[in-house]
Amino acid sequence: MLVIFCGIPSIGKTLIARRLAIELEGNDGSTFVVGSDDIRHLIPAHEESFEPEREAFIREITLHLIDFLLKKGKNVISDDTNYYNAMRRDLIEIAKRNKVEYAIVYVHAPIDYALKWNKERGEPIPPEVIQRIHDRFDIPGKKYKWDQPIAYIDTSKIQLEDAVKNIHQKIRDMKSRKKVKVKSSYYNSGKSEEIDRITRSIVGKIMAESGDKSLARRVSFLRKSFVREAVEKNLSPEEVESEFIKRIKSVVNSENL
Repeated sequence: MLVIFCGIPSIGKTLIARRLAIELEGNDGSTFVVGSDDIRHLIPAHEESFEPEREAFIREITLHLIDFLLKKGKNVISDDTNYYNAMRRDLIEIAKRNKVEYAIVYVHAPIDYALKWNKERGEPIPPEVIQRIHDRFDIPGKKYKWDQPIAYIDTSKIQLEDAVKNIHQKIRDMKSRKKVKVKSSYYNSGKSEEIDRITRSIVGKIMAESGDKSLARRVSFLRKSFVREAVEKNLSPEEVESEFIKRIKSVVNSENL
């Protein structure tokens, strides 16, 4: 699966992402934490002198690496600010192409908290960069339903271990709901096919016996709505047959009035 972290710099996303990766590793398989900072470390000169024109290329490499790992069946945590809707959408598209689940985690904190923490660490990130991202940040879920986070983590109010437990539980809950939904979908599909077969057989007999095309059209229309109703009510095959025949008789009787 792909877990998409988003939030302004210097609020503890990386600490949470790495701790969460350990939890997922033990329960859900190999998990990689991938962020653009990891790519920047591969370019020492870029670390010494920030060059904005390289950022698009670094982003491209980051996305390629995430795509590669998902193709190999690995879990990936995107440890980046991902502060635009479009950035998160790009990641979601990668997850969809690889047919894996995805989850957005919104890690947030007041701007003053981020600036203070950054200063205590010797300001590895220029304060103006943190402020600029904060000002431009697209809050996930505010505009699009597909952008809705599964967890909101305020690092100024929650401890590291509690944050990790919160996110991990949300992921488990999400997977459980999807399993139930898939199971229900398969069940309803099979049930619908059986009901469809029974009712078609009954309509076929009526057409063969009566030869009344007008009646056949009415019964055929009735059958379609009845199939949906029978699936919703979870009728047994015997109940489907008796109830559908009863409905047909009602139509026939109204025709003869």
